[in-house]
Amino acid sequence: MNEVLIIGGGPSGLTAAMYCRMRRLSVRVLDAGRLGGQLVSLYGDKPVHDWPGYQRIIAAELAGQLTAHARDLEVEMVEHQKVTDLERGPEGFVLTAQDVVTGASSRHETRAVIVAIGGGAFEPRKLKLPGEETLGEASLTYRMPDRTRVAGKRVVVVGGGDSGLESAQSAREAGAEVTLVQVLERFTGMESNIDAVNRLGIPAHFNTRLKSLEIEDGTLRAVVAQTKGAPDPLRLACDYLVVNIGNAVNLDAVRRWGIEIEGNQIKVDGQMRTSVEGVFACGDIVTYDGKYKLLLTGSSEGCVAANSAYVYVRKPGRLTMTELYT
Repeated sequence: MNEVLIIGGGPSGLTAAMYCRMRRLSVRVLDAGRLGGQLVSLYGDKPVHDWPGYQRIIAAELAGQLTAHARDLEVEMVEHQKVTDLERGPEGFVLTAQDVVTGASSRHETRAVIVAIGGGAFEPRKLKLPGEETLGEASLTYRMPDRTRVAGKRVVVVGGGDSGLESAQSAREAGAEVTLVQVLERFTGMESNIDAVNRLGIPAHFNTRLKSLEIEDGTLRAVVAQTKGAPDPLRLACDYLVVNIGNAVNLDAVRRWGIEIEGNQIKVDGQMRTSVEGVFACGDIVTYDGKYKLLLTGSSEGCVAANSAYVYVRKPGRLTMTELYT
């Protein structure tokens, strides 16, 4: 039996695991995909500019450093293990996981659980336009675009949040001709990303929504968009389409575990405690007053969740707040 089991091997989960080991807790990390979470599954080529100490670091490289640090602290980490059930056991909890590659099931006993599943089980939101499902990765992605695929191409990026702005920058720097399409009247990303897009001279169409795709012999040729208030549609030549309009989150499993959900996220208090005693949560999946989604915020929450799990498992007696969170 492990003292703490962490569901999710992204930055928040890995940070929580490191701090558990610093407390000399036995800990195991189960991740449904690859260690590193969204840093490798969605944003592998993305430059990260908001991680202290690095002016610029590629997401996959940062994930590798976090994983190596956890491994150096002797954190047990297992990839491709999707947790399907969480039940009370005689000494804590019993989790059932399924290997997403082989389909084999396994059981894991633990005293406490930290849920760090990022956006949860999600699927990228799609445009739901005719022909969209027929396009493959050669001409359409819902993630950060592969720079080698977009070099020299005409790229349309749909989305004005940080993901869309960063995709536009990456494609432009790779040598693509880029146009942004944003359904709102302004960008919603961080000012630094907006400044970068403006500095690169990337044109943008606001209050504009894609209406159709022009596909010829299975190849994307153009997209047709409609700007609010404009009499005629807008045709944009397009060899490669990037759709960054968020993800549709599925938290059915978390609900089955009896954990309180608020706004499609796990509700926690200031100590990262969920509504289930002994279960803590951190990262993009959690919500509380003042929550601000950042990579750094999620890792900070991982530290708090680890310390709270330590107090729950070891019951070290009365601690001051200074002792607890330092």
